[in-house]
Order: sequence, then structure tokens, then C-alpha cells
Amino acid sequence: MKLFFIGVGEACDSTHGNSSVLVTTRCGRKILLDCGFSVPRYYFRYFPEGDDLDYVWISHFHGDHFLGLPLLFLRLWQMGRTRPLTIVGQEGVEDKVVQALELAFPGFGGKISFPLEFHIVTPGYTSTIGGIDWTTTLTRHSQRNLGLLLDDGEKTMYYSGDGQATNQVQDLVRGCDCIVHESFSLVDTFAYHGSIGSSMELADRAGVAKLLLIHLDRDVRENDKDEIDTLVRRRPGTLLPVAGHSIEF
Repeated sequence: MKLFFIGVGEACDSTHGNSSVLVTTRCGRKILLDCGFSVPRYYFRYFPEGDDLDYVWISHFHGDHFLGLPLLFLRLWQMGRTRPLTIVGQEGVEDKVVQALELAFPGFGGKISFPLEFHIVTPGYTSTIGGIDWTTTLTRHSQRNLGLLLDDGEKTMYYSGDGQATNQVQDLVRGCDCIVHESFSLVDTFAYHGSIGSSMELADRAGVAKLLLIHLDRDVRENDKDEIDTLVRRRPGTLLPVAGHSIEF
């Protein structure tokens, strides 16, 4: 499994972009995890011929996680895409995406050149889509957010979207190969956001060595750089990726 970080920042991060990860599975399926405001521009900067997306996962309906979709669709249409694109998410995802597309580009939905297909997942259950197991659970966030465990038959990875981890999250990620977790602050400061400290605790309790920290508050990333570096160095297997960073495991 290969992860490419399109962006690693929070909603207003003008340097690191909105958090989004391109996953390539062992069978070559490509999954874009979240598509916020800045994501299409970054995505096509790194992948100018990036018409090979198979799925887009939407963790929740905050703008920095899904309002880049209309621009993504427009660019794919300009590239002449005809094969379907599947959007995977929680109940309501189809209505939200259709509304966003109509607001961004009125009438465009009626002439888009490729079918948009929607697959709805339910927290606590596993859906097999394209030969990949997608298992989700609720996190603790101000908007209903689903954490996602992907299993391609060889490797497993967990992507948090936003929010603090719950006991259900800990059970889900136990023994997986990699965790990519929202870590807004150094320690838990906000009721509906994770932190570097709690992400490390989650990975340790779940027995997961590889941990990637994303969605840091832009001021924390800048002002607490030395402390962050120290924390990351103390835990082998922990990384603070930047946009354009890729790992394979």
C-alpha cells in the first residue's frame, strides 16, 4: 500500500493545504481520502494526468474535507473522463455532493461526462468495494465524522478524518499497519479535535508502530516546531509528513 500526501494542513492553512491522502492499494486501486477546498489544485499539480482515480472517500461534511469536489469533477470532465467515479461516505453524501456541485457550477451536473456513483457506508460495519474492505466508526467531532480502516488484503491503514479517537476507534485500529491521524494541537485542548499526544497514545495502545500526524493547527506547527520535533523523534515510526511526501508499506 502506498500513501501520497496531497495536503497535511487544517482548513485555513495556506502553506500546507487541506489534509488529503492518495492511497494506492496492492491491486492498483486509487482512493483519494477527503477533498477539501485546496485539494484539486494540489492533486493536479502532483498528478497532471491524474484521471486514474477510482474512489473518493469523504469523512464528513466540513468544507475543508469535501468542498473541493466540484473543481475535481470539472477538471476530470475537461480531461475527457468517461468512466464512473465512485464517492464513498456516510448517509447524505450524495445530496451534499450534488448540492455543492450545483452551487459551484450551476447546471454542470447535467452535462458531466462521467457517471458519479455513490456508495453509502454505515459505522460499525464493513463494506467490500472494489475488492477492498472499508470499515468505519464514529469519532468525536463537531460534525458527524467517520474514521476509516482500509484493508486491501495485504495491508491495513486507518484514516481518522477529524475528531478525537473513541474506544471504538481503538478497537478498530488494533494491530493495523499504519495510522494517519488528525492531530490539531500538542495535547488534547479542543473537545472535538485530536492531538499529537493522544494520537501517539492511540497508536501505542493499539500496537501500531507507523503513525503519521496531519491536520495540525498552522500556529502550533510554526510556533511549537522544536517541541513537535522532539516528540516525533522520541517515538520511532512516527512521521510529520508534508505535502508531496509519500510512504510505502
